[in-house]
Amino acid sequence: MLQPNMLKAARALLGVRQSELARAAGISLATLNNFERGIGDPRASTIAAIEQSLTRGGVSFTGDGETEGVTLRKIHRPSAIDTFTASRQILKAFEQSSLLNIQSIVFYRNAENISSKSHRQYVSLLIKGAERAVIFDQGRLSLESVSHAAEVSGILLAATSMYPNAIYYLPEFVSDTLRLAPPQAIEMVNETHWKKLIDPADFFSLFALESDTYARWLMVSDHPFQQLIISSQSRILPK
Repeated sequence: MLQPNMLKAARALLGVRQSELARAAGISLATLNNFERGIGDPRASTIAAIEQSLTRGGVSFTGDGETEGVTLRKIHRPSAIDTFTASRQILKAFEQSSLLNIQSIVFYRNAENISSKSHRQYVSLLIKGAERAVIFDQGRLSLESVSHAAEVSGILLAATSMYPNAIYYLPEFVSDTLRLAPPQAIEMVNETHWKKLIDPADFFSLFALESDTYARWLMVSDHPFQQLIISSQSRILPK
């Protein structure tokens, strides 16, 4: 069971304040503060909520009765079996309850070789937090259909709304991070020149989309692309 000293160590590893963890766990700041100081007798459900929040944040607890340890997974690559799952994972990572303490979000064009003469393009992103990084390149998000473009537009809209000063993209092509182990994939993105993403058109242009593609997205009622280009005053907006 989680102990006060382990809680304090976990918070230090994550670099989060008591107020941030209390919010993520759905408990009061006073309750968390008292538990960390060893005061009172919190309910098992309260301790479980704290531990679950820390675990979602990448913290692991070990112990054998004689020794105990607290570790943080610094790099994470979520797996996703479909684009819907990938989208949900990304949007959850944007939330404060993820305890990522997001510093930057980098979108990039990825590609997977299908054969020696063809490849498929995907939208990938790297979220860099204060103490850990999460790379999303397994979900195979794309702009190949109206529905898939809605997923990507929704992610971009959420990112630019929640972290307007922390959004970047890679103007250069990144060659298939899917084939690399997470540390190497993240290193590749880190070593590629980043550029501040102000207009989503700059990122979409990497995929060589035709103007009628944008028009099809705009024709769909409540498509997130509409709100994205309006909120960003994109040059894609019809004249």
